[in-house]
Amino acid sequence: MSEPNRKRRWYRLSALLLLLLLVYGTYRAVRPDPNLKKVKQLREDFAAHAKEWTPDQRQEKGKQMRDALARLSPGQRDAVAAEGRQRLQQELERYAKMSAADRTRYLDERIDQSERMRQQFGRQNPAGTGPRPSGGGPGSGTFAAGPGGSGGPGGRPPASPEERERRRKERLDQTTPEFRALMDRFRKDMNARRQQRGLPPSGPR
Repeated sequence: MSEPNRKRRWYRLSALLLLLLLVYGTYRAVRPDPNLKKVKQLREDFAAHAKEWTPDQRQEKGKQMRDALARLSPGQRDAVAAEGRQRLQQELERYAKMSAADRTRYLDERIDQSERMRQQFGRQNPAGTGPRPSGGGPGSGTFAAGPGGSGGPGGRPPASPEERERRRKERLDQTTPEFRALMDRFRKDMNARRQQRGLPPSGPR
């Protein structure tokens, strides 16, 4: 083979290799991340079915969510958290625009859900051990899978009051004043309604 033919063949092979690398790089850039897809699917599961799950099922789903979140990059976790906060704010805004009767109905539904979960937990954990179920907030059953929301997936190890307060402050630092005002109003309404029904107030998570 002559020298010019060898060079042309080398150029063609180099161009083909470069094209393959570009195609592979584009595929990696645009393909759905399987871990991110898993997180979104679990979030949808929490939104659609959390009210129907037993504490054990919520604990298992919560474990799956934590495992999927742990596999995300820091940037992906921040994006998931931001999406959860946005959806939660939309729900809080929807609540704020309800009539007084609709707000009472909304609160009662979440209080009833929280109490059912608490009773189920008590029956399955008579000694009071194990992770306590979350519930009662605007995220319950709607945004329960969203990190940074008010109703994260169940199954977390018990946290100390100091740890819960630290987490709460970290979440607040990532929100807007408008979001905090909406959340404060919801919590005040929730605790007022719980008091009317003879129930203890729900503390911050």
